[in-house]
This record gives sequence, C-alpha cells and structure tokens, in this order.
Amino acid sequence: MARTRAPDFEDRQRQILRAAAVLFAEHGYNETLLDDIAERCGTKKSSLYHYYPSKDAILHELIAWKISDLTAKVEAAVEPMASPRARLDALATTLVEEYIRTPQEITVLLTQTRHLSVVALRDTAAIQNRIIDLVVGLLSELRPELTIPRRKSTVVAMLFFGMTNWIHVWYKPAGSIGPAELASMIVNVFLDGFVNQPASLLG
Repeated sequence: MARTRAPDFEDRQRQILRAAAVLFAEHGYNETLLDDIAERCGTKKSSLYHYYPSKDAILHELIAWKISDLTAKVEAAVEPMASPRARLDALATTLVEEYIRTPQEITVLLTQTRHLSVVALRDTAAIQNRIIDLVVGLLSELRPELTIPRRKSTVVAMLFFGMTNWIHVWYKPAGSIGPAELASMIVNVFLDGFVNQPASLLG
C-alpha cells in the first residue's frame, strides 16, 4: 500500500528548495552536501529522501519551480495590459520585484543550470522560453512596420533580459531608487535604443 502524503508535504518541499537555494547560491552546487541542506532545514539527511531522491533532483525541482513561478507571475501581470508598452512595463516590474525578493533563487537560476542533466535542461528551457517568446512578441508589436527575423528578435530580447538579470547583485533596496522606478528606467533605456534602431539592422 502506498504511503499517504502528509498534509504539509508540499510546504516541506518548498522549505527544502529554499534552503538549497541559499546554500547553492552561497557555496555552489558541488560544494553543497545533502547533509548541509538537511541541517539548514533542521532535519536529518534521511528525511530528505522522502521528498527528493537526490541532490540532482533538488536542483532540477528548484530551477523548474522558480522558472514556472516567475513565468506565471509575468504572464498574470502582462495579460490585462492594453498596449505593448504597458505590457513591457508590467513584465519588467515583475522581474525586478521578484529578482530583488528572492536573490538566492535567482542566483541559482542564473549560475547553476550547468549542473542539470540534458533532460532537465530541456525541460526547464521549455518553460523559460515562454518568457522569451513573450518579449519577442512584444518586439513585433513595438515595431509593426518591420518583419524581424526570429534570430534577431531573440537576440534583442536577450539584451533586454541582460538589463534585468543581475540587478539583485548590485541593487540596494534601501537606496533612493525604488523597484518600480528602476523597472521604468530599464524599459525607457531599452525602448529608446530599440525603437530608434534602423530597419537595416533589425531586418
């Protein structure tokens, strides 16, 4: 007979993932042991196996969970907005707020994917592509007079993400610029460059 899951099973999984995120971000994946994760969770290593079969599984679930959560929040923020500019504003604001709120999880997402298996990489990339595709679609709406090849629109989208991906490393929440203002600055700088690019460069 299969073992019945405890009512707090998913909560305990999230606790493990958050503990692992802190350790992976601070020490790296290879340097972190299951014993370290268990100690941070206040439990024994043997208890972790009830939730995840291995450290590899924890990393995969952590990255997949973070990408899925981020994607869902971005899509929810963007969906009610009427114009492409408003949608890009909402997207940038959501990214900035989430990156500042969960810096360790974002650090793992940006630096530790190289430790995933080929299958895990493919699975997580499929989720991540939803956000990339969203920005690529917005680029087409912002320059409707152009037919931008996918390879170039993807490059431009990645330039946008390059402005947001590392803010959690240097941004100080206690400083004079709030997250919403920072997001607006990112969009303004990005759009002023993108909308003024000559068609010959984008076509």
